[in-house]
Amino acid sequence: MRIHKLAPVVCASMLLAACGNEKNSEGQRTVVAGEVINRTEEDPNVVIWNLCDPIVNERMGQRLADDGSFRFETDGITCLHNATLVCGDFINLFVAPGDSVHLTIDAAKMRTGEPGAVRFGGAHAEDNDRLSAIMDYAYDCLYNCPEPLSLDFNAAPEAMLVRIRERTGQTSDSVEAYARRAGIVLDDTLRDFVRRDLIFALANQLLEYKYDDPQERLALFGDPLFGIHDTANFRSMMYPYHLLAYMQTKIEADTAVAAAWERRELAQMVRGGIRILSDEPATRSRDVMMWQFLTDRIDQNPELYDSVPELKSVFTDPSLGERLEAWAGRLKAAPVFPDMPVKGVAYLAADSTVVEVPEGDIFAYLTAKYPGKVLYIDVYATWCGPCRVEMKEAPALHKLMQGKDVVFVNLCLASDRETWLRFVAQQRPEGENYWFDEDATNLFTGTYSLSGYPTYILVGRDGKIATMKAERPSALAQASEHIDDLLAR
Repeated sequence: MRIHKLAPVVCASMLLAACGNEKNSEGQRTVVAGEVINRTEEDPNVVIWNLCDPIVNERMGQRLADDGSFRFETDGITCLHNATLVCGDFINLFVAPGDSVHLTIDAAKMRTGEPGAVRFGGAHAEDNDRLSAIMDYAYDCLYNCPEPLSLDFNAAPEAMLVRIRERTGQTSDSVEAYARRAGIVLDDTLRDFVRRDLIFALANQLLEYKYDDPQERLALFGDPLFGIHDTANFRSMMYPYHLLAYMQTKIEADTAVAAAWERRELAQMVRGGIRILSDEPATRSRDVMMWQFLTDRIDQNPELYDSVPELKSVFTDPSLGERLEAWAGRLKAAPVFPDMPVKGVAYLAADSTVVEVPEGDIFAYLTAKYPGKVLYIDVYATWCGPCRVEMKEAPALHKLMQGKDVVFVNLCLASDRETWLRFVAQQRPEGENYWFDEDATNLFTGTYSLSGYPTYILVGRDGKIATMKAERPSALAQASEHIDDLLAR
C-alpha cells in the first residue's frame, strides 16, 4: 500500500500559534475538496476523511458524485496537524483551522502506484508536494531497511529506546541521501517533521510492550525522547495515540483510582484521574489527556458530567470546558445518525453459506431482523491484534448473557472477503457474522465516526443506538451491567 504523507513547511512560531491556542480556531471553517479522475467500475466509490485532530478525532464519509467530485467541510479542526483521506488508498494531508485544500486523485495511477497519483491545490500545495515525494520512501526505510523492523517487546525499556533512536537515525540519514539524489530540498522544518513522525510511528509499536510494573511502562512512554509536553509533536497524527497510552498507563498505575473503578465509584474515579493528570505541566498535552480521559468515561456514564461539577474548569484552555459542556449535553440524548443506505454487506448463515444483505440502513436491517433484542455489536478487522484479544474474552460475556434477550453481532470491516471467511472458520467468533466490502466499510466508518478497531456498539430494545463506545468484553462486569440496564428498560 502506498502511503501519501502530506504536510506543510512552516516556521516554528506559526506552528506553535496554531497548536497552542484553540480559542483562535473556534468557528473557522476547514474545507477539503477535490475530484477522482480516470475511474472504473472497480474503483472505490466512497471517500472518507479521518480528521485525526487531537480533540475532534472523527471521520466523515460520503459517496463520490457522478462526476467524481467530493467536498468536506468542518469547523471541528482545532490545530495544525496531518490527517488522512481514504479513497482506495491512504492520502495524508496537512490541515489547519480555516484551510481550504484541494486534491485531484488519479484512480488509474493510484491502482498502479505511479508517481503523481495525487495533485494538490489550495493551502500549502507546494509544500505538500515536496513532502509527499519523500514520505513513501521514508516509511519503506523505517519498516524494511536495512532489514525488516523487529522490536523485542520483552526487552528492558532502555534497550527499546536505543532501538528506536537507532532506527529513526538510520531512516533520517537515508531520507537525506534520497532527497539529494532526487533534487528535493529539505529545510530544517521539514527534517523536524519527518523525525517526529518517524519517532511516533515507532512509538505506536510500543503498545505491545510487555511489563509487570506499570511504573516501568510509564517511564518508557514518558521518556524525554518523546517530549510529552512538546507542542510541536501535534504536527504528527501519530502523537496523540502515544499521549493517550501515556495517560492510560499513568492512571492505571494509581491503585486508588483502580479500586474506585472496581467498586464502580465513578465520581471518585474521575476525580482521582483529574488529580493525577493535574500534576502534569499546564500544556496543550495535558488538556488533550484530560479531554480523552473525561470523554471516554462520560461517554459510557453520561450522569458523571452532572455528578462532578468541576469538570468544566479542569482545562488550561477555557474553550475546551465549553466544548465539553456542549458535548455532554448532546450525549444525554441517544446518538442520532442519518439513515445511510449501504450496499456491499454479506451475512454468514448457520449453514456457512454467504448471503448478500439488501441495500439499506444497516441498523434498520439489524433491528428488524432481531426485534425487541438488545444488540451488542463488535466492529473489528481481521488484521487487528486487539480485536483478536477481545474475542478471546467474549465467551465469558456470552455465558453471562445466556438465556437473555441479547444478540451478539460481529461486523467485519476493512478486510478481504476470503480472509474474513477463513478468520471466522479459525476463530469461530460466537454470534451473527457480517462482512462489509471497501465502499461499505468507508461509508460505515465515516457515517458513524468510528475512531478505530475494535469498536463496540449497544442498541436497545427500541432499536435505537444507546452508545457507540460500549465496554469491551474484557471489562466483563461493566459490559454486563450496561447490557442488563438496557434489558431492564
